[in-house]
Amino acid sequence: MQDDDRRLTEAAMWRVRLTETGSTPEFEAWLREPENQASWDLLARPWSFFDETADAPEMVAAREAAFADAKRASNPFSLSKLARPLAGLIAATLVVGAIGMGTYWLANRPDDYQTLAGERRVITLSDGSKLSLDANSEVTVRYGKHDRSLHLLKGQARFDVAHDRTRPFSVVAGNQKVIATGTAFNIDMGGPRVLVTLIEGHVVVLDETSVTSGSLQSTPRTISLQAGQQLAAAPSLPPEIAQANIRRVTAWTIGQLIFDDEPLSSVVERVNRYGGTQIVITDSQVGAMKISGVFNAGDVLGFVEIVTHYLPVKAVSESSSTIALQSQPKRDGAL
Repeated sequence: MQDDDRRLTEAAMWRVRLTETGSTPEFEAWLREPENQASWDLLARPWSFFDETADAPEMVAAREAAFADAKRASNPFSLSKLARPLAGLIAATLVVGAIGMGTYWLANRPDDYQTLAGERRVITLSDGSKLSLDANSEVTVRYGKHDRSLHLLKGQARFDVAHDRTRPFSVVAGNQKVIATGTAFNIDMGGPRVLVTLIEGHVVVLDETSVTSGSLQSTPRTISLQAGQQLAAAPSLPPEIAQANIRRVTAWTIGQLIFDDEPLSSVVERVNRYGGTQIVITDSQVGAMKISGVFNAGDVLGFVEIVTHYLPVKAVSESSSTIALQSQPKRDGAL
């Protein structure tokens, strides 16, 4: 028997033996050999798949048949007598495990929802929860028997959660994890900070930035939000909680953008999310100018017209897809 085959057979023998005896000094000594550890690891994932899917009838039958073949040998730990039945055991484990894991992954892979620039989507999930996606956003959804797990990868989304106390609804965004059972909240990842705004109900946010390898704190900081509050979190800054203007936060769901005395640089960043002609600002003084107003998402030319009318800036077309906002002295009598 070749060395690789022999080590795989020994690994399978130990698997059978340890199900009855538990770990032993002999096993620990055997495992310390690097080649043995590699064989053990090769068998580990597909073998553990049997345990994860133990209730499936086809898995139970395959496992019992393989174990029965191995145990029919008169000396349960004789390498020569166990070589053939354990070869079948290894094959069953590797093949069935690999196929089973592939089938399991296909059946349980997360659903992925995306939007392009200028596109918005509303998705009704299997439990009745509603997921609203802003432009240029992406979220994955994985529903299990005991939980509902989502991951906002980019952009902005609103979550209207169907109540189910037995299956918490959680959304990971950056280093923040929002946990709810039945509520409505908005998460915006478009800027330098993750913004979690509670529209109604109650949520708990786990701030995982508080857990670092050099920190004494081993569990995430827990932050509770009440309706109308907004959590602003960044990796290098402590989280901040403030009252939010819910109408302004959720205006994007009806195709509007509302700004209240905000720097032109951050306003332009929001406007550019919706595609089409892009606006650029190269002058820091222009970027620092403040602006308020209600604008239609995606209406870049309308936005530029209003900005150049009320602020001392001019618009210069740099290309067919780019408009630059540059400083311009105010004309006498201008607003």
